[in-house]
Amino acid sequence: MQTIILSGNLAADCEIVKGKDEAEFIRFTVAANDPLADKDEKPTYYSCRMRKTGVSERLKKGRYVSLVGALRVWENIKDGKSYINHDVWIYNLDVPSLSGGE
Repeated sequence: MQTIILSGNLAADCEIVKGKDEAEFIRFTVAANDPLADKDEKPTYYSCRMRKTGVSERLKKGRYVSLVGALRVWENIKDGKSYINHDVWIYNLDVPSLSGGE
C-alpha cells in the first residue's frame, strides 16, 4: 500500500454517492501544487473518497484541506490519449476553519 499526505484546495464541491454495497461515501477532487515545481506548472488533481459523510457540507470549492490516505495511481486511455489518474481513499481528513468560528 502507498500512503500519501496531501494538502490543497477543492476543485469542486463535495458529492455524496452510493457505492456498490449501497454504503454512502463522499467524493471530491483536491488540486495540489508541488512546492518544488516551476511557477507555471499546473497542479496535480487527486480524486478523493471517504466513508464519513458528516463533513460534506464543509467541503466546498476552493476550501483548503489536508489528508492522509491510501494512494492508487493508474493509467486511463481515452480517445487514444493516455491519462494518469490519482485516487486516494482517505484515512484522516483535516478541514481547517476559515474564520475560527465554524
